[in-house]
Amino acid sequence: MKLATYIEHGNDKSKFGFVVDGYVYSFKDLQEEINQHSPELVDIYSYLANLPHSREKAQELAKYAEGSENRVGVSKVKFLPPIPKPAALIDFALTPKHLYNSAMTIIEHEFTGLKKFVAKKLIQKKIDKAKTNKDYPYYKCNHNAVIGDEDTTIWPAYTSYLDIEPELAFVIGNENEPIAGYLILNDFSARDVQMPELEELSLTRSKDFSMGNGIGPFLVTVDEIRSPLNISVEVKVGERFVWKGNTSEYIEDPLKVLEYINTIWRPVPGTIVGMGTIPGCCGLDNNQWILPGEKIEISFDKLGTLNQYIPKNLSKLEKSRWKLREELKKFY
Repeated sequence: MKLATYIEHGNDKSKFGFVVDGYVYSFKDLQEEINQHSPELVDIYSYLANLPHSREKAQELAKYAEGSENRVGVSKVKFLPPIPKPAALIDFALTPKHLYNSAMTIIEHEFTGLKKFVAKKLIQKKIDKAKTNKDYPYYKCNHNAVIGDEDTTIWPAYTSYLDIEPELAFVIGNENEPIAGYLILNDFSARDVQMPELEELSLTRSKDFSMGNGIGPFLVTVDEIRSPLNISVEVKVGERFVWKGNTSEYIEDPLKVLEYINTIWRPVPGTIVGMGTIPGCCGLDNNQWILPGEKIEISFDKLGTLNQYIPKNLSKLEKSRWKLREELKKFY
């Protein structure tokens, strides 16, 4: 099922339901239609806490909905983040190809001459080690800064190189059903301030700014995703760039990742776990950069399309550590 948290246009009260064939069905409305009430389906949080019973009840209602007119077209709703307030948000880097591509771009912007040559050699050694390392590093994201489909992020004044990071993410259920489903994660990043923070083992200004984590549009249950490591990805940046990739680049599957997390701490329902950036699908991998006002479309097969926007009007930008961008000169 494609589970959704949403509001209907003209109504500010959020609903919890599911999407089928271009229509959205509210669990609450369907249950009222048949004079039922399931506390497990009040919202996404009750759903996650009561798996698998909540999933079974949702599937029963979905069968009933086939003959119901109690529905609304997807064009008439605004999809909110499927987990509006995640319990936590952590992000791994399980795609060595992305790490290599992005490191090469950073080196081009950060170093010259012999330092550039040495840095490339060191990076290659680290990437080779990462391919076989079973100790997976991750960082904690700002889980209070999530936005959803059709939302606009911010462009921090301290960066000239705003970027995206399309990722497969899974959502923690409970002990009975540890992985509740999958969604798209877009980890916005400020690239020209990232290098000093990496050296300090801290990702703050480069990652934790407001409205910097896009998730959605749906939480897709595991029964619809037979192979999470075989999902095609396409990213459109305005009318200028089309980037393509696949989740087959991940070096570990979600269940193994969860096993690793459990050796450190027990994530609670509603925790979102990002697997890492899809290689070739971000600006840093390609040395191609977003412009103000552009629409970002991130499509994962079976997971849907997460649409997000870059603000058109920026505040005065600070001087970048990297080369100033000619196309942004009016904002300096």
